Amino acid sequence: MVKAYHESTFIVFHHPLHYLINDAQVVEWMVYPKDMANQVVLRQNQNSGFSLIQAKLVQDPYDKNFSNGLTMFNSATSRSIRFVKQEEHFSKDEEKITTICRDSHGNTYRHDVSWVPGSKRLKVRVSFTNTSGHDQQLSWLPSIVLSNISPFYEQVPTGVLDLIRIRSKWAMEGRLDQRPVESFELEESWKPSGLALVQIAQYGTMPVRQFFPYLGLKDNRFDVTWLIMLEGKASWQLNAARLDNRLVLFGGLPDADNGHWYKDVAVGETYTTPFAYITVGHDELLKCSRRLQAPVQEDTLPIFYNEWGTTWGRPNAHLISESLPLLKQHSIDGYIIDAGWYKSKTSDWEQSHGDWQVDMMRFPGGFKPVVEEIHQQGMEAGLWFEMETVGRLSEKFQDTESLVQRNGHVVTTLKRRFLNMTNSNVQAYLNRHVLELLRQNAFDYLKIDYNDSMGVATDDAESGAEGLEKNISATLKFIDKLHHEIPGLVIENCSSGGHRLTPAFIERTELSSFSDAHETHSIPIIAANEWLVIPASKNLIWCVLHADDTLEEMYFHLISTFLGRVCLSGDIRHLSTDQWHAVDQALTFYRANQRLIAHGQPFRFGSSILSYRNPQGYQVCGFTDKETLDESGRLLLIVFGFNLSNSEDVDLRLSSHEWQVQDIVGAKKIGLQSDKTNWHGSIPANCYTAKAITFVRKREIEHFPA
Repeated sequence: MVKAYHESTFIVFHHPLHYLINDAQVVEWMVYPKDMANQVVLRQNQNSGFSLIQAKLVQDPYDKNFSNGLTMFNSATSRSIRFVKQEEHFSKDEEKITTICRDSHGNTYRHDVSWVPGSKRLKVRVSFTNTSGHDQQLSWLPSIVLSNISPFYEQVPTGVLDLIRIRSKWAMEGRLDQRPVESFELEESWKPSGLALVQIAQYGTMPVRQFFPYLGLKDNRFDVTWLIMLEGKASWQLNAARLDNRLVLFGGLPDADNGHWYKDVAVGETYTTPFAYITVGHDELLKCSRRLQAPVQEDTLPIFYNEWGTTWGRPNAHLISESLPLLKQHSIDGYIIDAGWYKSKTSDWEQSHGDWQVDMMRFPGGFKPVVEEIHQQGMEAGLWFEMETVGRLSEKFQDTESLVQRNGHVVTTLKRRFLNMTNSNVQAYLNRHVLELLRQNAFDYLKIDYNDSMGVATDDAESGAEGLEKNISATLKFIDKLHHEIPGLVIENCSSGGHRLTPAFIERTELSSFSDAHETHSIPIIAANEWLVIPASKNLIWCVLHADDTLEEMYFHLISTFLGRVCLSGDIRHLSTDQWHAVDQALTFYRANQRLIAHGQPFRFGSSILSYRNPQGYQVCGFTDKETLDESGRLLLIVFGFNLSNSEDVDLRLSSHEWQVQDIVGAKKIGLQSDKTNWHGSIPANCYTAKAITFVRKREIEHFPA
């Protein structure tokens, strides 16, 4: 069917926002790089327009393309949404394009695309206002619908588009899954009569399970990548779909069928979705993905020690007193007391948390003398809380009025129940037991952990997923309150490692724990994976030190932390002089390169690694001081070898004519040599090994400050 289009185009942060309004007043949009505007093809053989606002009201029919039960995309509600007007808002604080639409019931929709100066991403959200004269129930209202991918063809060729997803599981976060769309069956059938759909989702309060809330498409012919990342508080859903020649990305909160979300909206009320963040551009995935991340202004990267890998849940004042002088000798910036500091009826740290009474057997004088001792050694003092849950043996476990319920029953997992964060009594309880404990004892650092999920629903709202969203919104408000009430407090976001590595949490805290892969050889693989979703300067990476470690093993784990922020752990009291020398050498190197790690452009290449449990292969990664290697004058390059079957000579992709070595730390087993053209690294077989090298451009070495 031939469609005539009216068009409007706005430029927001170098992104053309191209709106197409057909004769039926259905409005859709596309986004593409500014330099590709002349390549855009307005295809005329489409089946129908897909509205840039999708929704489903409970009373309206589903679509017909065998999708009922899979998705509410292109429902009768969506098909009835019509363009009303557009508005521009440009100021020094924000650029925004608003599209107003109305459905057949008379309800009003607002689609906002905005950019905030200093960022490199667009923010998209949708508002629904009940102007129908009758109460309405939304069964679905996604934050974003991005259609017309890829817009550079009359007919998208086979094999041109890749779908991009990031997988995740506990202690193995961030595996990239990028494959041709055809391998997902995202291609049109012989006629447009069946919706091809790939859906990724997470239902519960650990928003990174199975997948990150991140989805993209890449046009390999024109080197254009479209990426979406959701705020990710609790449950979410992202989709790639294809009915005809076009591909569509859409998502946000889940729907009533697949994620227990619906929302009652009374006459005159407005409901607004969470944000979705998008970017589109040329360049490799890592560079494109960094544009989705909020900018971070960090020039120094303090080094912390967390005692978890020493006591594994049994901290005590005596151990702290023994460790502090050693840590001071090696210029560590902070000491964090992890789980198990509270009274417990057993030795299991997970059984009694939630009452938050200091264990006076382990801390005879309470926390004040311990914090004073940490401060006297010139370090910041940190403390662990899992403030949103309570352990089975805690008194709070029986306080059912304070706990999350589902269908009238308290939500319980084998070891935990969950505080209802929307309850004012719970907020008052946390003020007394968390905020005041931190303030009265002069703690500088708070580690917030979260080690289980509420599951798919709570009774706190009209729908289960909306209850989850309200609960986590209350958690985030409490984090904001902690920052406000204790100025300068550093907060670490942790959820059994990386289960909360989403913008909602990353951007409200100073640091995030990268993983629970405390002592594994996959640490640098996971840390490099996560460059796609979190700035290195906010990603806290474990290095657990042991007296029985070889120097080779110790260097491997120390250098792994160079991919982000250093978090040392382990029983340091029995390290040898040679081992401490390795620690000092590594940390001196890290501090010399901290600004490069904080602000540099990450890069990565290497062999394909199948197993994270027993990785085999190699990885070359690091940071350049400018966006591209050609522009750069300095770079940090790190080589990891993962138990190779045979030794391997690796081209480091650096010209030996242009670059020279400034500093090296790490394994002697990894050789470094140059030939007539490039630098090379020789990686030995049958071991895990690492070496870090700073290179400077030869013309710059005389001028670069130390």
